[in-house]
Amino acid sequence: MIVLAIIAMIAGGVGVALFNKFKKAQISATKIRVKAVRDAVTQYMIETPSCPKSMEELLSGRYLDKDKMKDAWGSSIVLKCPGTGDPEGADVSSPGPDKQDGTADDIKSWEM
Repeated sequence: MIVLAIIAMIAGGVGVALFNKFKKAQISATKIRVKAVRDAVTQYMIETPSCPKSMEELLSGRYLDKDKMKDAWGSSIVLKCPGTGDPEGADVSSPGPDKQDGTADDIKSWEM
């Protein structure tokens, strides 16, 4: 019985550690996607003298792959061009793990 309790405690500790690693991996993956969108906007602005009107415009112009349009939690990445956080470029953001735009856990291109 004691052996089972010890195994359960070890398994619980491993589960918590793995869950924390998974959450960090989701944040890292979303940061990479936000940077990819920001880079696609920069490339678009170099080739055309204007801001893209939407993510679909980046997709149709082959500046961006479709898999980069959503964050790790399934929410759409938000593009605002010209930006307010980056007035010379675009604001690219993810609503983050809570899926609520404008909260503390948002991932923002101008803060990276």
